[in-house]
Amino acid sequence: MKNICHDLTVGIPFHGGTKASQLEEAIQSILNQTLVAAKCHLIQNGTVPEKILLIAKGYEVSHPSEIEHIFVAKRGLAAALNQSIKQCTTRYYARMDSDDVALPHRFEMQIKYLEAHGDVNILGSWAKEFTSADGIEKALLKQMPTDPQEMKNWFHYRNPLIHSTVMFQTRVFDDIGYYDETYLTDQDLQLWGRAITNNETMANIPEALIYFRTDNIIGRRSHIKAVWRQAKARFSVRTWSIKYNFLKIGALSFRLMPEFVQRYGYKNFRSPGS
Repeated sequence: MKNICHDLTVGIPFHGGTKASQLEEAIQSILNQTLVAAKCHLIQNGTVPEKILLIAKGYEVSHPSEIEHIFVAKRGLAAALNQSIKQCTTRYYARMDSDDVALPHRFEMQIKYLEAHGDVNILGSWAKEFTSADGIEKALLKQMPTDPQEMKNWFHYRNPLIHSTVMFQTRVFDDIGYYDETYLTDQDLQLWGRAITNNETMANIPEALIYFRTDNIIGRRSHIKAVWRQAKARFSVRTWSIKYNFLKIGALSFRLMPEFVQRYGYKNFRSPGS
């Protein structure tokens, strides 16, 4: 008999570019949790190939009490997540990407943490990064800051949370609002900025709870419009620190460098222990 958390909803957005095998792997990793979410939203963002649609519909039929297929016509991750969150009736809401794989104890660990730390409204974790070419076997540990103040400091030059690891107390959306749908990228960074401004408590569990796929991550983050969104998000949180203002400008400048330079930097200047 499954151990179900009736206070938890998880949202998995997918789109026309989603790969069928990766989507199935992501869904299975959610269904195979030691603590299963009461509801899993499969969020279809725009039109998708018939093969992908059949996967979503198939899981909805085979798991009618757990899985719900949601169609969102408006393009963009922010719009997809907002629709799912607005339909959520549970205390907690978890993020999950359609190309990542959750470790079996992810939800159990996060729920236990949030139950023990009622002041934390946004909770992430470490992750194991991998590429499709290398496979999970060659995944590398990505460590994230765990101290709340350090997370705020990171915001100025790095993302303090891995978006697809995050679990929210859904009450936080009443405090800071939903994702900004004008942000087609970096919608998470913009949300963290509002959370910091509103003095919301964020945390990271110092353990990898997902396998995080990094295919084309540099290309997605380095488009000029994406860099502009990053700049708006980062400068939404003011600091008088010369150090963090310098790092903020440096981080944005790095995104404009040639891809091979960014790849070298990402490979050789990862966080300690990775």
